[in-house]
Amino acid sequence: MQDSIRQQVYQREGDPRIYLQVAGHWYYYDPGSRPLGGGATGTVYLGFSCNSNQRIAVKRIKDIYANNKMIRERARQEASLSFSHPNLVQMIGICEYGHDYGPIFVLSGYVAGITLEAHVKEQLNSLSPIDRLEKISKDICSVLDALQYLHSRGVVHRDVKPSNIMIEDGSTVKLMDLGIARLNGGNKYSAYGFIGTPQYAAPEQILRNSDTSEINATTDIYATGITFYELITGTNPFKAEIESETLSRQISMKLPYDNRIPRSIYKVILKATEKNQSRRYKSATEFKFAIIDALGKCEENPLMEWLGSHVKLIAVVLGIIILIFLFI
Repeated sequence: MQDSIRQQVYQREGDPRIYLQVAGHWYYYDPGSRPLGGGATGTVYLGFSCNSNQRIAVKRIKDIYANNKMIRERARQEASLSFSHPNLVQMIGICEYGHDYGPIFVLSGYVAGITLEAHVKEQLNSLSPIDRLEKISKDICSVLDALQYLHSRGVVHRDVKPSNIMIEDGSTVKLMDLGIARLNGGNKYSAYGFIGTPQYAAPEQILRNSDTSEINATTDIYATGITFYELITGTNPFKAEIESETLSRQISMKLPYDNRIPRSIYKVILKATEKNQSRRYKSATEFKFAIIDALGKCEENPLMEWLGSHVKLIAVVLGIIILIFLFI
């Protein structure tokens, strides 16, 4: 058994490429090539199928973590989530040198595109405010479709954020990175300590010992609400230089109003990011329909939405006008 596992990773003398076998199929990548990206525990490279030369993504768990039992188990779990949905990246599988030691690789479909964050900043700025809002809202609704699919199969993503959402071919949304996803019934390797990205994490991800909350679908709804807010405004109000401050804000600070967000949309985001889980939308689909409804109100009467979003500015202008008339 050990020999058959070792045969999954192969390197030929004089060939810089590493060959990986998953479910009877061979793939390869060049570890000396420029990475596509990476995170705290892994680095992602461009790989190819030996049979078709089709592009794939190869995430190599960093060697300093490769022998960590918890990290290996999470990698296996991520690779096992082989779901089929147009807004989710397709998983191919896992490849290990040894069952509990040595290099470990997670193979998935390759997404030819840019992050949603980059898409909004680089490609949507030329649009009118309402068209820009409509496009961002549509993309978030696609993310919610992917989350509804995951949740219906007992999986919570736990790390929804702009950098984990890709735009493929300029239009197709792909939710990435199920590396810390949680299966219903819990994950014994993540029962203690904070797991996630602080500036998007729901309070229940931070207060893990609370008896009144749990990691569930509403946890992803919270992170998606903050992501939606950030894409519209360009800012994340929870982010601080010190991580403990960021976590503290997540627990107690209400998402502030920003006049770049129409009032009807802000109310939806506010409900999605309630600190109390029971007050959030109960499902990703419910959140999606609330966005569609609020967006319709913006399109029906954009003037009233603008007036509602700029009450303070209007009050100041009116005050100045009154003062001018008083002193004429």
